[in-house]
Amino acid sequence: MPDRRQFLRSALVPGVAAGVLVAEGSPAPAKDETPAQFSGKVIPLKDVLERAGSKLDADAEPFWLALMTAEGKLYPVIKDDGGRRFFKDEKLHNRKVRITGKLVAGSDLLQVLSMVGLKNGKAFDLYYWCDICSIKRYEKMQCECCGGPMELREKPLDK
Repeated sequence: MPDRRQFLRSALVPGVAAGVLVAEGSPAPAKDETPAQFSGKVIPLKDVLERAGSKLDADAEPFWLALMTAEGKLYPVIKDDGGRRFFKDEKLHNRKVRITGKLVAGSDLLQVLSMVGLKNGKAFDLYYWCDICSIKRYEKMQCECCGGPMELREKPLDK
């Protein structure tokens, strides 16, 4: 069995990097199930760290994204069904968006439920489209029907 200090070091570093730590013996904070809206730009965290004079390891850089608000608040984006689109397409980085999401377990980790693009004060549906099959998806992928590429499209949302 490994030394307790060695175990804590190996468990602590990923926990600090993810921004989530729960003290041993204390209950995990309750998960907030209330969706809220967050506006800003999804950015690679390496950009923030480089501006601050720090740098991530090269192999970690592609995996760190966060929503940065106009006030400079950072919300790390969870790579799940809702957030995956940002990890799969760099065209969605550094573009104004409004995310409907939840903060997970009392942290600043942002679970994306839906997202719209913002341009000139108007909201846009951002999606991927296959011209051949007329299939719409919300993450970058090959068309599951014809196997061809899908292109990013923007459609103004009517209000």
